[in-house]
Order: sequence, then structure tokens, then C-alpha cells
Amino acid sequence: MLDRAIFLSDAHLSQDDLHTRNFLNLVEKAAAEDIPLFLLGDIFDLWFGAPGLTFRFQEPVIERLRELRRGGLRLYYVEGNRDFYLKKTHEGTTFHAVSEGEMSAVVGSRSVYLSHGDTVNRADLAYRFWKTVSKNPLAYGALSLLPPALVLPVADRLERTLKRTNRRFKESFPEKESREFALRMFASGVDFVILGHFHTERILRFAQGRATRLLVVLPSWKEQWRYFLLNAEGEYGFRNFRPDAPLL
Repeated sequence: MLDRAIFLSDAHLSQDDLHTRNFLNLVEKAAAEDIPLFLLGDIFDLWFGAPGLTFRFQEPVIERLRELRRGGLRLYYVEGNRDFYLKKTHEGTTFHAVSEGEMSAVVGSRSVYLSHGDTVNRADLAYRFWKTVSKNPLAYGALSLLPPALVLPVADRLERTLKRTNRRFKESFPEKESREFALRMFASGVDFVILGHFHTERILRFAQGRATRLLVVLPSWKEQWRYFLLNAEGEYGFRNFRPDAPLL
């Protein structure tokens, strides 16, 4: 059980710039303040688990995460749609735990369900087809055997194609599908459902008997530099990241 935690998603880091530096600044603050940090996917624009398929600018970011985790930071990752087979390489090294689909946590007395959220919208058929193909272990295994100099440029072009195919589904938040998804989770005893993927900030409250349960949708870190916090006393909310201020 955790006494507090922060959550962020969709940093989409793609180079050594202010977005990346602020992201690492936040992670360093989480380590200094001893706050568990949950990353709900797509921290990079594209991330392959195979070490040979790591883009050069990603290497110092990954190494810094590992240093902070070795120093005591509790760091967890749920894969997004731009992440491919991270668990084997990064669980126990970069992160305490890596999930390819969903993760559960307990903060105080509250049960929290975590997912990137990319499969919530069942109408996004183009993406669902892409995920079936791209997450196929046989295809990925074959890809990881090819020379990185061949794979990485092709992967970069595929990523840009994916960005075009599901852009219109991110332009409008699928509230109906998300509510239905959250209700299914609440029926299993979950208090908070936290999702990423849609690049929009939402807190939807559901009266469940005497309790109020929440669906939280995280904004894109790259677009807003905001994160969600939850503590054991039940206090929660979004906050702006400020380099000169504590996280909590």
C-alpha cells in the first residue's frame, strides 16, 4: 500500500529539449520527495524493448531513470501504443514493474486501476488493427533480429503513419465508451480508473452507493506539463509542474 503517488502519461519525448529536461526534472523531484511515480505509456514517441533498437537520444534518459530507481525511486510503467515489449529489458532495471496492458495499485484505502487507455475506444478500428499487427510477438521477434540501421528509419516512418491514422479519434474524447469502461472496473471494486492516451484532462465522478468513484484521464505531458496526484487521505487533483516548486 502506498501513502501517495503521482501519475503522468504521453510525454512523447523525441529529442533532447525542454520537454525532456522538465520530464527528468519531475522524476528527480519524485525521487527526492520519495513519491512513487506511475508512467502510463508513450513516454517516447516510439520505444522498443530490444536494446539494439534504442534511439540515441533515449539512452541518457533511460540511464537516468535507472540511476534514480537504484537510488530508491519507486517507478512503474504501463505500456502505451508507442511502446513495444519493454518488460523483458526494463522490468527490474529501469522500472520496478512493467505491464503490457494494465496495472493495479493501492493508495491508502483506495484501489486504483491503471491503463494507457488506447483500447477503450472500440470505434478506432484502424488503430485496433494496427495494434494486433504491431504487437504480434513473432513479428517483433523478427524485427529485433534485423540491423538497427535498417529498422529505426522504417520504424520512424511507421510512427508518423500511426499518428495520422488515429489523430481524429484523439480530437474528440470518447466519453461514452470511457464511462462504460470505468463502470465495468468499478463493478470489480476499483475506486479510481486512471487512463492516458487521449491527450485531454478529465475527472468524471460516479456515485456508487455511499461512495464516489472516479475516472481520471491524464493530459499529454508534452502539451501541458501536468500530472495527477493522489494521497492516502483521499486528496487528489491535477497540478502544473514547476521546476522551482515541490511536487506535493
